[in-house]
Amino acid sequence: MSEYQTSSAPQKEDIKKGFEKEIDEWAQMIVDRAWTACKSPGDVCPKLDPLADTSTTNLDHIPPVNQTASVFNAVLFLVVTSTQSYSSRTRSFLVSLGSLDEGAVVRTLKHPDQALKEAQEHAQETTVAHAERGKTLRMVGIGVGAVAGGILVGVTGGLAAPLVGSGVATILGWAGIGGTAVSLFASGLAGSAVVCGALFGAYGARSTAEMVERYTREVRDLKIVPVMPSKDTLAVRLCVSGWLDDAADVTAPWTIFGGDDTFALQWEVDALKDLANALSVLIKSHAMKFAKVEIIKRTVFTSLMASLSPMAWLKIGQIIDNPWMNAKALAVKAGAILGELIAKRAFGNRPLTLTGYSLGSLVIFEALRHLASLPPKETTHLIQDVYLFGTPVPSDDVAWKASRRLVAGRLVNGYATDDYVLAVLSRVSDVNWSVSGLEPVDVMGVENILCEEVEGHTYWRGMIGACLRKSGTPGVVSVAVDQQMQEVAVPTAKDDALGDEEVERPFQQGG
Repeated sequence: MSEYQTSSAPQKEDIKKGFEKEIDEWAQMIVDRAWTACKSPGDVCPKLDPLADTSTTNLDHIPPVNQTASVFNAVLFLVVTSTQSYSSRTRSFLVSLGSLDEGAVVRTLKHPDQALKEAQEHAQETTVAHAERGKTLRMVGIGVGAVAGGILVGVTGGLAAPLVGSGVATILGWAGIGGTAVSLFASGLAGSAVVCGALFGAYGARSTAEMVERYTREVRDLKIVPVMPSKDTLAVRLCVSGWLDDAADVTAPWTIFGGDDTFALQWEVDALKDLANALSVLIKSHAMKFAKVEIIKRTVFTSLMASLSPMAWLKIGQIIDNPWMNAKALAVKAGAILGELIAKRAFGNRPLTLTGYSLGSLVIFEALRHLASLPPKETTHLIQDVYLFGTPVPSDDVAWKASRRLVAGRLVNGYATDDYVLAVLSRVSDVNWSVSGLEPVDVMGVENILCEEVEGHTYWRGMIGACLRKSGTPGVVSVAVDQQMQEVAVPTAKDDALGDEEVERPFQQGG
């Protein structure tokens, strides 16, 4: 909680208490739903006590996945339908315990009438089998509520609109299920249309387009575009590119993803094209070639400032003072807008994963900074994972700790020690060598991934898939990553290659 050191003492305490209260309430909700799914009607769910023993040393091991899948699906379904939301913390927690069939839950919510028909058939077929298995299920802590989850979610794989509660009760009754479990499942199914509206949001509809427009007065070009056709998955991913060789690069780097719905943030296309052109000119200049040699040779930057000639500084300054600083300022503004859109549930009430490189990572970082300034009640359950690569922000702990608090799952800092372009641009524009994209961030809970293959800032575009794969990011398609490396990374490396003769020339010419 040390991110509060920049706030007054009362503000620190209020934020801390607000965050702890949200976590406590969420934890009790999960226990309640799990108790309903696992225990017979009539049992009383225990209340969590902050002073209770939370040791897991003497607990039994979780049963095999094939025995617990229906439990976790049942818990997930109960949570989603009763709260009309899917907390990022719920997803991170349940995934850490076992597998989830989120697709089945979505189909169940979208097509309950079909699911009712299928559930009736399955219930008739499995009534006897479930009766025989009852003793075994209870021995591993799986009650009749979990059987309901298995029939309605894990088995059917689909559900839809208006359901009559009595019909659901009849089907569950055939399986020997009654009481609270029936009531919760039936009400969840009957209100599935409302749940879907709250869960998936209205993105793509006129209301959300107007929402975006309201927050884009300072950024002329900002849109959220699908990378692939939307499938209305229970979680969503947003990706942000750092510069654009052409407009297609808004989405092209992110086609390496499958699984969850994936969107890309389009922001200030013209400025990012100008930056791409400027970076191309800069890395081919003698000044930057000299900088690269110095960084690789000495692995320190202090002598670099004095070594470059005035003409070299003029060339670098032309890039920094115009395209780089302009795009960086726009990234900060776009990040604040993105943070507000996330807070307003533009992506619905479902877990959001954020991924970006270069200035795209800065946009995300600024969005997290904005979210951290809001009350914990509004932000605690929004962000699941964050993957940032080549991020041009300081590696100090205050802002990173605030971001760590927001993220339910993984917060990854991908860095490259040989990114000589970022080293020079950051040193000159911010007078700071401690840059997250160049070194590890020393904050508990932040995963630092060294991307050795990235030998310059322009490598991130073609290596982003490989770095995400190296990070163990869910949803990365290896075949698509290999294709990206062949089509983008290899040509980038060839363009950036320095022959021995060309490497030595800057030393003699002084930049």
